[in-house]
Amino acid sequence: MTIWNPQLSGQGPLYRQLAQAIGQAVEQGELQPGQRLPTHRALADRLGVTVGTITRAYSEAEHQGWVTARVGAGTYVREETGEPALNWHIRQPDPSRIELWQNLPILQDRENAFRDAMEQLLATPGRINALMEYSSVNGELSQRETVCHWLSQYGFSTAQPERLFFSFGAQNGLLLSLMACGAVGETILCEGLTYPGLSTLSHSLRIQLKGLTMDEEGLLPQALEKACQTGNYRTLYLTPTIQNPTTATMSLSRREEILALCERYQLTVIEDDVHGLLPEIRPPALVELAPERVIHLGSFAKNTSAGLRLGYMLVPAHLHAAMSIAVRGSSWMITPLMIELTCQWLLSGQADRMLLQQRKTLRERGALLRHHLGHYQVQYQEGGMHAWLPLPAHWRSQAFVQATNQHGVGVAGAELFAAAHYPSPQAVRISISHPADNISLDKALRVLRQLLDSEPTPQWVI
Repeated sequence: MTIWNPQLSGQGPLYRQLAQAIGQAVEQGELQPGQRLPTHRALADRLGVTVGTITRAYSEAEHQGWVTARVGAGTYVREETGEPALNWHIRQPDPSRIELWQNLPILQDRENAFRDAMEQLLATPGRINALMEYSSVNGELSQRETVCHWLSQYGFSTAQPERLFFSFGAQNGLLLSLMACGAVGETILCEGLTYPGLSTLSHSLRIQLKGLTMDEEGLLPQALEKACQTGNYRTLYLTPTIQNPTTATMSLSRREEILALCERYQLTVIEDDVHGLLPEIRPPALVELAPERVIHLGSFAKNTSAGLRLGYMLVPAHLHAAMSIAVRGSSWMITPLMIELTCQWLLSGQADRMLLQQRKTLRERGALLRHHLGHYQVQYQEGGMHAWLPLPAHWRSQAFVQATNQHGVGVAGAELFAAAHYPSPQAVRISISHPADNISLDKALRVLRQLLDSEPTPQWVI
């Protein structure tokens, strides 16, 4: 434990003075990455303050990114990799590696589709000029009608123009939803293993995550009810279809049970459904079962083009004003030209063809996955971009990730997905959509199989 005597400024509340002192000590090298801070009691006695003041100061320092708390172990100066989810990023192509790291859409040639859409827009005099101006906060009515009609063909009866808002992809949609729900600075509920983008946003928005226990279908209703009985929460984020990272898909009965609890405890649900259109058969989305309880997040990134950065949200009526304020406050509007380009693809059938191609390639890759790793406990749902691999007893998650990296293959360790202090299992996520082609995926899966069949190399520390 570090012997450290903070120098307080004497200005402002004591807890903030202490948090600032921690930050200054880290910047000046007085406190080193990975070093443990004094216990709450020890520092309180040394400074002559209450333990509550130290607790609040450490919490403030954690919000500022200087330290990280480890349950049962203490508070430590944050290392660069101390909060794995904060290092989540899109890895750029590297010819020396095969990435199974991120859920990127299958590569497709979109040049002709883009050219055809632009020619269609240019054929209407003045249309491009109109699309280069400011638009309304939720896009043109004709654009929303086009998207809603397309979604209705995939089972979304709740997709109505008055409920639809656009976003710069689902990540931006999540940010807007958290803002509209008034979740900034609060604690929200989520699955214990969750999308790293939520952890990144929670850090920036000073949101605390409370990860809840899961089973093979995802979030456990008992865990949700227990949390609601012991705390005051307003927002629940979850992915009921092809959950990220575990691939769990909730049954209809589980969805109804979860929504009944949300109604009882007045929770607003943020439903992340970015993978929802990829499986050909799936239960109804949560928004179909409780349209006034659920903000539904969807995106064209996974089934058409990630570079469009276009997502959509189906929003309950009572949150329309708050969502409009969130959009205006963050970007004024979503780029009209990108919305219109997507609408052209929807009208021409190009979006359907792209979605069908995604499904076809993912079926092929799912077969490759089962061929190589089928005798392990790999978890995969048809149409999914990723699989979840619990590791054999002789492997730990970080050691396995290091081993795959040494062999030129990238996978995502379970610790990237653990919400707050939720225990991280010994498992990895395998993104079968990331490699450029099936041949690369086949090669990478062979590497994983060889490693799984072998023992990790001992790491001696003297």
